[in-house]
Amino acid sequence: MRAYSARLGQYGGEPFRVTGVRPNGEETVVTSEIVRRNGSPIAVDWYLTGRGSLKITDVYVAGVSMKVTQRDEFASVIQRNGGQIAALIAQLRQKLAAAG
Repeated sequence: MRAYSARLGQYGGEPFRVTGVRPNGEETVVTSEIVRRNGSPIAVDWYLTGRGSLKITDVYVAGVSMKVTQRDEFASVIQRNGGQIAALIAQLRQKLAAAG
């Protein structure tokens, strides 16, 4: 959630509107757009799952999956550190400590 809010935070204060809802297998996709004052609207699709208490499983901003982007960033950290997942865990712990 923190990663999503940080990335979407750059559009803070811009008008936001829901434009539709559609089923997608076991998920529901809520389509929306951020209406920028100085540019064209940015499409944001929210992928939700669950009954009653919905959970966000992914957010596509301008057609780019934040889940895939995050996965690629994690893989890059692991690769840069000789394939050691411990480096990723250490980096995530540092980010949590700094945010908390």
